[in-house]
Amino acid sequence: MLSRIAESYFWIGRYLERAEATSRLLAEHHQLMVEERTVPEELAAAVLLDALSLPPQAASSAGDLVSAVVGTSVDPATISGAITMARENARGVRESLSADVFEALNAAHLAGISGPMVATSPAYALYRVVERLAVVVGQVDWTVPRDEGYLFLSLGRSLERLDMVSRVLAVRHDQLWPEGGPVATLRAAAALNAFLRTQHPMTGDEARKFLLLDGDFPRSMRVSASTAEEAVRGLAARGASDGGDLLREVGLMRSQLEYAVDPTPDEVDALVELVQQASARASDVVAQAFFRPVGTIVWSN
Repeated sequence: MLSRIAESYFWIGRYLERAEATSRLLAEHHQLMVEERTVPEELAAAVLLDALSLPPQAASSAGDLVSAVVGTSVDPATISGAITMARENARGVRESLSADVFEALNAAHLAGISGPMVATSPAYALYRVVERLAVVVGQVDWTVPRDEGYLFLSLGRSLERLDMVSRVLAVRHDQLWPEGGPVATLRAAAALNAFLRTQHPMTGDEARKFLLLDGDFPRSMRVSASTAEEAVRGLAARGASDGGDLLREVGLMRSQLEYAVDPTPDEVDALVELVQQASARASDVVAQAFFRPVGTIVWSN
């Protein structure tokens, strides 16, 4: 597979996951800000912006926060920017991507997330974005062959999911809003129903441990690390190997999560930080091993 195609698939997976996860997180965080006024809006906005690595001066109220995180098409750290970049990467590999995936992604891009609906009902508008992106992900699962392209997309999506779940946990809703915070954290990761089935007490520590270590929930960090490792092994089986550095990075990350036994809250925090750093290193290894630009060939007589 050509390097540019592999890179585009990888970033399609990352940007799709980033747009969906950020939309969920913003919707739940904004809901807490307007319903539970115990936390100053400026502080609540700053906490989310910091978790998403956005400029802290971008917002000081609930309305400004929505505008800042929805963002524009030129900033890939925002929702609009992530959707735009996913679509641009898809357009670059349109010849190898199924028409169903491109059309669904193009429709999500054209629908956008702007106008009066965002101002009057942000949660509704944001979950409409999640629904459109779910169609794209469904088309990927239904129509994309399980070849190298799909494996790079799956790897990108898994690494981005690890990063986004760590950002959700970094907000610490349970500390800002002790009553509604744990529920908001779980809803931000689409994990509330799955958590309730475990019958664990609804506390911040239990919610954080679930999102980190649960072996059945597909968006937990443990399962995401396993999915990333499976993608790397699949690529190696097809001859796309970097010599083992990438497999060691994701394999160590997966094993540390799999063998963590009833960690304390402090140990959970340490594991979350460790996984976020490991996923960033893994992304760098992928870029260096598979996406390095090759110098222009100069032909001479």
